[in-house]
Amino acid sequence: WSFSWELFAAGLHAGLDCDDCHVSSIPDGFENTPHEIDYDATPTCTDCHGGKIEDIESQFELSVHASAGDGEFRCSYCHDPHAPPDLDIDLPVRDYVDFTNSVCTSCHTNDARYRAASGLDAASPSLYDTHAWLPRKSTHARIVLCVCCHTPLDHHGVHEILPKDQAQRRCESCHHGNSPVAAKFLGEPNRTTWITHEVLFNEAYVKGAMRHRLVDAVLLAVAALAIVAALFHGILRWISNRRRAERPFEVEATPVYDGWVRSWHWGNAAIFVVLLVTGMRIHFGGREDPLLSFETAFHTHNLVGAAMVIWFLWFVVMGALTGNAASYWKKSDSWYRGIVRQVRYYLHGVFGGEPHPFHPQEKRRFNPLQQLIYLTVMYLIFPILAVTGVLLLYPEWLPETIAGRNAGWVVATVHYLTGWALTIFFVIHLYLCTLGDRVSYLFLGMIDGLHRIHVAGDNADQQPHDAEPSEAE
Repeated sequence: WSFSWELFAAGLHAGLDCDDCHVSSIPDGFENTPHEIDYDATPTCTDCHGGKIEDIESQFELSVHASAGDGEFRCSYCHDPHAPPDLDIDLPVRDYVDFTNSVCTSCHTNDARYRAASGLDAASPSLYDTHAWLPRKSTHARIVLCVCCHTPLDHHGVHEILPKDQAQRRCESCHHGNSPVAAKFLGEPNRTTWITHEVLFNEAYVKGAMRHRLVDAVLLAVAALAIVAALFHGILRWISNRRRAERPFEVEATPVYDGWVRSWHWGNAAIFVVLLVTGMRIHFGGREDPLLSFETAFHTHNLVGAAMVIWFLWFVVMGALTGNAASYWKKSDSWYRGIVRQVRYYLHGVFGGEPHPFHPQEKRRFNPLQQLIYLTVMYLIFPILAVTGVLLLYPEWLPETIAGRNAGWVVATVHYLTGWALTIFFVIHLYLCTLGDRVSYLFLGMIDGLHRIHVAGDNADQQPHDAEPSEAE
């Protein structure tokens, strides 16, 4: 270690004189220079810190460090005696992590110190290579202490450094509602609250480890309610259809959906399902021997999320070039009345066998209610989901806090809520796609581009297409 008066003055030993620790090997002591130190008589850390360090010594005896350097490994190899930190100092999380990890990296990135401490005539192994398995290495290096993974999780203390083959390699050690890492370093979570771990909840964002159980329960209940409502509505439709006598009809098919719209639609649905499954796996954290590991879910979510952003940009560009975007925002004079008519049809008319109030045409595919919902989903919620996802992928772009809260937590919360909003929309959308004149018609339309409706067999009673055509849902 190099000596610095500034660091010494800021450390816990600042009130000591040099000869409180150092013993001279000559009679006149330190009056003569250069000083000659009697290392055998110099007090050790144990001599001063006594019982406070006994537990540390017992941990150290079990550490991989205890056998390093022919058993002569010293406290000073890791801790600069001239600048021991004030352990009560209040530092921002990233600064504290940098400072604490520097104890480890001072040897493990310095060949000379590594050789002196280990007794090996070899260069320090590359930390990048030895941690090649770890996802997002740069992010972990900024916010995770080395000792989180390199000490046992079943007891407190950080001086029992494990051999590399025993270090933690399970993502679930941190990314879990009952994270043993959080329990060791922050204490056990308070089981009387709705929060998985209140310290993490207030100070950081660790995927899978910090959740608000009440919010999760409410959102799951809303999604379940949407599914139950769809089933109930479907049963009532089936009963009312069974009671009505079937009239002769012909199927009229009109080309409506371009090929690029259909391919985008199916691709987007597949992307969303993958993001939904992997996102839930990440959010709810690890469990033993999962069917889908946290690490696989994490990598898949990031990769497919990037594909979603590219897919969405293609949708925006093609919509502008082909005029499809106008279907989302171009309103008619009777737009508000059209919303009321469509809502009335869903709640009443569909049970009485009334014709759809709107039918899609090539230039205007959506009914007024769809315009309102799809415009919100595609041009507001979807972009928010994409932007927050990118920010979570690159957290180094974020400030420390947003509105006084940890920035990662704020962004993750927005990402989570918009994800749930799209999930509930997805459930309702799938059900509404069964409201064609046949359950399969709207799904077939997204395969061959044709919109199918029933007209009276003799064409005499055919309902005219509304002046404001839109997709029949």
